Amino acid sequence: MIRIHILGSAAGGGLPQWNCACVNCAAARAGKIDPQTQSSIAICADSEESQNWWLINASPDLPRQIESATRLQPRRNASRNTPIAGVLLTNADIDHALGLLLLRQQEKPIVVYTTDETQAALAWLDRILGRFCGIEWRKVTSEFQSLDSGLAFRAIELPGSVAFQFRDDTSGRTALFAPSVGSLTEQLRDAVHTSDLVMFDGTFWSDAELGQVRPGARSAREMNHLPINHGSFDLLRQSPARRKIYTHINNTNPILMPGSHERAQVEQTGIEIARDGMEIVL
Repeated sequence: MIRIHILGSAAGGGLPQWNCACVNCAAARAGKIDPQTQSSIAICADSEESQNWWLINASPDLPRQIESATRLQPRRNASRNTPIAGVLLTNADIDHALGLLLLRQQEKPIVVYTTDETQAALAWLDRILGRFCGIEWRKVTSEFQSLDSGLAFRAIELPGSVAFQFRDDTSGRTALFAPSVGSLTEQLRDAVHTSDLVMFDGTFWSDAELGQVRPGARSAREMNHLPINHGSFDLLRQSPARRKIYTHINNTNPILMPGSHERAQVEQTGIEIARDGMEIVL
């Protein structure tokens, strides 16, 4: 089986965002919407042989997320230890990579799987972490490669990012994690339609959403995020996946607001909206 723990479900800045007074951020501060930390998940092969968890993206909220997830906390058999085996990065965005600095106290180099392009963009991390534990970079491929006992993964190349598809070698079940999707490729479409679980980029509801609260802001597509409306909604609605979940949700997205028309439209099709702390077992 595959076990997934959603550590953070928000886009960069989280909910509420520190400098934003939009409707959703105001509601989160007033306790009407649950606050959400920045996007990351933890995944493991749910078997007796595997006690390791892998992070997909390491957000600046990582220490807080670990303290909220018992399975990621150090075990009591040693003074310093961690069940976190390493990190897979979808791209070099600050909100996906800054958490690596917060793992600097470990004794061994941090194992990081990513593309050559992302590694090059994050060369500054080598200079900083070289004074501490260091990084062991590992290259991702488009073919399935073993990650842990019974768990394999492959990278699906996208403009400016990658998606990761995971496979449990015992059951054959698959999970797709694609938090940064600027456009739909045939390989990604195929993964959406052949995965048992699809966790997909839900950053923005509409292409011009951010401009409504910040005049002159770039559109969703200009920020390399396919909007839900007139973008990814039909793709996910038609997918036969057992579970479909929007994640990496920006603080301005109306699907965050309970009772909103946009949220109802998504939920009526059986698509879920991620929240911090969700656990999924395939």
